[in-house]
Amino acid sequence: MRQWSAERVGLAAAVLLAAATVQAAPAGQALSQPTAPTSNPVPFVATYTIAWHGLTAGASTLELRQTAADSYLYTSTDIAYGVFRLVFPQPLRQSSRFRITAGEVEPLAFEAGGGGNDVMAQFDWKDGHVTGMAKGKPLDLRLQPGTQDPLSVQIAIMLKLRARSAPDSFWMLNTDEIDRFLYVRHEATTLDTPLGKLRTILYTSHEPGSQKTTYLWLAPALDYMPARAEQRVKGNIQLSLQIRAFTRK
Repeated sequence: MRQWSAERVGLAAAVLLAAATVQAAPAGQALSQPTAPTSNPVPFVATYTIAWHGLTAGASTLELRQTAADSYLYTSTDIAYGVFRLVFPQPLRQSSRFRITAGEVEPLAFEAGGGGNDVMAQFDWKDGHVTGMAKGKPLDLRLQPGTQDPLSVQIAIMLKLRARSAPDSFWMLNTDEIDRFLYVRHEATTLDTPLGKLRTILYTSHEPGSQKTTYLWLAPALDYMPARAEQRVKGNIQLSLQIRAFTRK
């Protein structure tokens, strides 16, 4: 259920995602317009329903908090439902600490735990390495320019789209290696969601040579967070996420 790898763009670790000071828009009520483009993201809480091969499997909560002028903490918590709790009895958690430097997202630390592939990573941009532990072994990888972690990449995509700059690829920490993921823009479409009708832009993402492709329906009204996400293997939907609530803080 959890294995989106990096292709889920942080959703289900980063999306299996806390009430905010503003109430979520109820079903059928129009959301406010997206925030004006800025170099910094706006804190938020987003919740999703997770389905595995069409069966409701759990819920995901993503929360972005600002910790200093240009520093942020992005967390993800995935909770399994029903029989899926036999496989994942404990919440699956991820966290990313990052800063905004010259309008770009620069991850500083990433942690993932609860799903069997625990990761603890520290990004040293001066030295050009990411170090820590992954799969129970020491981690030491050379950073590529603009490398993201599985959560910070969501914010990097969001900021690029808000700045009217379409992303085409990202280098990303993928457990114990750094891989390049390609992003392709497709048609705009309107989705029926628990928040009402949302205009979205479809992006697909994949690692060259992989049989997995992630589909992301990004909603401008949600600051380009996904209204829906799917992981497909050879064209078949394996994992999907549907927006349930979204609040800015």
